[in-house]
Parts: sequence; C-alpha cells; structure tokens
Amino acid sequence: MTLIHKTFLHRCTLALSLALAVTQVHAAGALAIDSNQGDQYGFAYNHPSSAQADQRALSECGQGCQIVMRFSGSCAAYAADQSRGSTAYGWGTASSAGAAQNRALSECRSRGNACMVRVWGCDNR
Repeated sequence: MTLIHKTFLHRCTLALSLALAVTQVHAAGALAIDSNQGDQYGFAYNHPSSAQADQRALSECGQGCQIVMRFSGSCAAYAADQSRGSTAYGWGTASSAGAAQNRALSECRSRGNACMVRVWGCDNR
C-alpha cells in the first residue's frame, strides 16, 4: 500500500469516526415537583434533549411545578412518603435502576417513614 493510499484510508477512517460521534444521541431526563413538596410530580426520560425532557416533566406535573433534577445517560428515581400530610420526598440518580431507587428511598427516609418509589426510569446510553 502506498503512502497516498494509507493517508486516504486514515482520513476516511477519521471522517467516519467523527460522523458517528456527531450522530450519537445522549438521552435526557428530568423530574418536576410542585410547590407542595412533591404532592404532584412529572417525570421524563429518554428524550433527545434536556429542553424536551423538561417540557414533558412540567406538562405531566401541572401548575406550580418546577424542574428539580436533570439527568442524562443514567437512571433516576423519585420517592415520596405516603403518610397523610407528610411532605418528605427524595430523588436520586445512579448507573442502575436499583441504585437510583435506593438513593431516592434513602433521601426520603431521612425525613419520612412510609416512603415509596413513585417513578423511575433509565436513559438509553
């Protein structure tokens, strides 16, 4: 193989690598909760952008909600205390669904007693 062919092959390989890197999609997710400490919530995952994930989470949650967590390429979970009148809640992210749920439950249980995971999801990586 001549030097010209090697250079051409190298440039083609580099161009293909760059094209693949540009077309990779990083999934995005978001959690929105209401001003009453999470009585209402909205959750989105596997969206093509953070803006789309935010929009979905806010539309699911309703009036008076705000984004409290964004995540990308990972798992996330939201837990809330199910006791009447409680405002304890927690959320967490991790590389696996189980670890994210455990983090959310741990955060919630630090302030509440009857915590339960309300929602969880994992972005495609």
